[in-house]
Amino acid sequence: MKLAVAAALSHYPQLLILDEATSGLDPIMRDDMLDVFLEFVQDENHSILLSSHITSDLEKIADYITFIHNGKLIMAASKNDLVYNFAVMRCKESQFLELDPGDILAYRKRDYQIDVLVSNGKEIQRKYRNAVVDHVSIDEIMLLLVKGERV
Repeated sequence: MKLAVAAALSHYPQLLILDEATSGLDPIMRDDMLDVFLEFVQDENHSILLSSHITSDLEKIADYITFIHNGKLIMAASKNDLVYNFAVMRCKESQFLELDPGDILAYRKRDYQIDVLVSNGKEIQRKYRNAVVDHVSIDEIMLLLVKGERV
């Protein structure tokens, strides 16, 4: 993979299109590859379109993340918006029934609680003072959007 990326970079491209460029690499080599990608995009005229299932890689290098599932666009957002604003509200069924449907992106029923994906955790915490609102990972966002239900 490193050789393939080196060959691609030798042509001085402005755009790299990579599919699972870091899969199968050990963590140290994966980190080295991500550093190469970060160095490449330091030039504002360079971009990378990266398809990956390794969300930790996306968290490290992506500016924007697009979720595609079964050929359908599920969501497109800036990585910073996903990481810093999105949250999961953990509530009982009685609390869930009192929520404004406009606040719910997706939800998933668990044994003793309902996990609700929201786009603005701080606003939700102010609006629903007794709610438990947690930071959410990109993995959990993906799971809630794909396996959860919509209102």
